[in-house]
Amino acid sequence: MITFSRIDGTPVYYWRSNRGNTTLRNWQCTQAFYDSLVLWIRDLRSLSSGYGSITYLVSAGFYVNKPGQHGAGTAMDLDHVRWSGGQVSSPLDRHHASGTQSLRRRYLAVDAVCRRRFRYALDGWYNADHEDHIHADFAGLPTVCQKGSRSDTVFVQAMCNNFMGSGLSVDGDWGPLTQSAFTTAKSRLGISGDPHTSTTAWRAMLSGIARHGFANQAI
Repeated sequence: MITFSRIDGTPVYYWRSNRGNTTLRNWQCTQAFYDSLVLWIRDLRSLSSGYGSITYLVSAGFYVNKPGQHGAGTAMDLDHVRWSGGQVSSPLDRHHASGTQSLRRRYLAVDAVCRRRFRYALDGWYNADHEDHIHADFAGLPTVCQKGSRSDTVFVQAMCNNFMGSGLSVDGDWGPLTQSAFTTAKSRLGISGDPHTSTTAWRAMLSGIARHGFANQAI
């Protein structure tokens, strides 16, 4: 395990016991996971560059002494992102369920960037346990869009609803309506290749989703 308080220079705070706290905290994870966190935050900076720099992140945890990916030091729970332009994305405040479309789209943009680097991203649509954070972990790499994955399916359904008004049930069932909406989104984003089998194609699609989300633009 390594110990860190910043990811590639950006401070990571803890708000669960003291919201607004800006005291640096020592976190732990494996070196390999930290290396992926660096790639992730660089993606996030690039795709959200119109917001300015990322001022800070807030997390609920990385390594935690319990079974699973957290116990292996290969997971992150993301609570909040703030940019120098004043924009925020706050899973902690359940922005996935916000009544403001731009906040839902921004949440999906952050969600999409997580999925570029981490195979499993569990978000507010996944289940009640993840309504107040986005969990991202190393398990099951490489990153592709799997129709049999509840995590991927609810993300796709929520994305299609929020960017295209598809009216899908966000139920984790990849049926014909979800497939049709996904195909439309893929076409509108100009993605070649198969995101279900190609990491390159899926990451390109996620980047397109993120750009539209940060710009609050329909697909």
